[in-house]
Amino acid sequence: MAIRQHYLDITALLLLAAVIRFHALGQDIRFHPDEALFVTFARQAAVQGDWLLHGSLDKPPLTIYVNALALTAFGITPLPNGVLTLNNHVGEFAARVPGVFASLLLLAVIFALAKRLYPLDSRTWHTASLLITVSPLAVAFSATAFTDGLMLLCVVTSLLMASRRSWLWAGMWLVFGFWCKQQALLYLPLVVIVCLICERRIGRKIAMKNRLSFTLTLVAGIVLLFVWDSARGQDTSLWTLATVNNDPGRLVRVDELLPRLAQWWQYGQYVLGAGVVTAVLGFTAAAGFVHHRRVSHSRKNWIDITLASYIVVYMVIHGLIAINIYDRYLLPILPLIVLLIARGINALGANVFSQRTQQIIMAALLLICLPTAWIASEDKLPIGGDGGQHNGIEQVTDYLNSQRLGAIIYDHWLGWELGYYMGTWSDKRRVYYPAPQALADDALLQADVAPRYFVVPAWADAAEWLNALRRANFTVAKSYDQAPFAVYELQRP
Repeated sequence: MAIRQHYLDITALLLLAAVIRFHALGQDIRFHPDEALFVTFARQAAVQGDWLLHGSLDKPPLTIYVNALALTAFGITPLPNGVLTLNNHVGEFAARVPGVFASLLLLAVIFALAKRLYPLDSRTWHTASLLITVSPLAVAFSATAFTDGLMLLCVVTSLLMASRRSWLWAGMWLVFGFWCKQQALLYLPLVVIVCLICERRIGRKIAMKNRLSFTLTLVAGIVLLFVWDSARGQDTSLWTLATVNNDPGRLVRVDELLPRLAQWWQYGQYVLGAGVVTAVLGFTAAAGFVHHRRVSHSRKNWIDITLASYIVVYMVIHGLIAINIYDRYLLPILPLIVLLIARGINALGANVFSQRTQQIIMAALLLICLPTAWIASEDKLPIGGDGGQHNGIEQVTDYLNSQRLGAIIYDHWLGWELGYYMGTWSDKRRVYYPAPQALADDALLQADVAPRYFVVPAWADAAEWLNALRRANFTVAKSYDQAPFAVYELQRP
């Protein structure tokens, strides 16, 4: 009966998670710039057959391939002449479907992982599942097309395989995560340590064989990705682009520490709810651990120490190295935080409250966290997707697409977004320049009489750019003005 009740509880949580995440999927929200980039490559594969993803790509292909398959299943339609195309809004929906199902599967994997790591602590299984169900951070990134969602599912599944002492499958899932995003390799030490902790009473030869299979699987997966990248035949490999785009090359300065800490808290407060909720749950869990650490040296204690140490090291690295601060960089430690807070809360509750009282506390926890999760599903928190910044981009791209064949569009700020929303078969020429004077000088050298347009989002300061064009004797006239975008038509002298 107890086992049956456990599965009824997790089914109820899965249904609740599905309601929240499908609500997020149904929102009319434009792509974040990174989503637009990844889905443009996915469309390139699904519509144009470019499965080697030629272009300036700095991420491995697995998530993009999954998104391409979703576009094929939900969004690709033929034109009257038989040519395939993709409606932009249908593409938004289709590309986000895999993220939603990855988020739901993550809940089930975390439940299974909690059972393996804490086999006699059923309250921790349910609390961890409840917390990931209503985590605003998890909800905010569920209905998105980032590469992080599938990566997170893969690396946590690798951790689950590690807890089962299945080195081969732990290596396979870690490789899958790496093929989604290079950041998956940060889980390597955690997976190895959990494997070692859970590997008990097996022969030395079997242990060595398991570790060898893990190593060979990992090396083979990484080598295959290098082979795939080489087969693309690009001048710049994805590894070079990833290094250029992400390598900070330095430690943070002293004057940067507090602002960076404040920025991490700005995002981290939504791990479990609004800031106060996350802080209270964190302190409650810490109190539970302090109260319960009288007994030491059990496997569960070593698991707790391992997870906590990993979180601390992860945040120290991201705090002291001048890595860009993105909200999605908290996703890799979210499952670990959820497990530890569930453990801490139940450790405290087991010593202070009756079972009935604990059930009431869990119900209250659900009611407290659910509203923030619902707000996150509507993209109304400063985490997750675009946050409405590019609402209206489909109107400005309609305007640009309505101009004559071969029109030149100078675009400094909206490259990835315009690349997606101008459509699969746009007949316009988009040109990027890094500096105002470079644009003005090169525009003078362009002898084509085709009309030219300069696109400016409301959050950009375009004065220097427009002045440079006027100094070059271009006639600059605003031809489109619908917040938050403006388009200037340029007449060559």
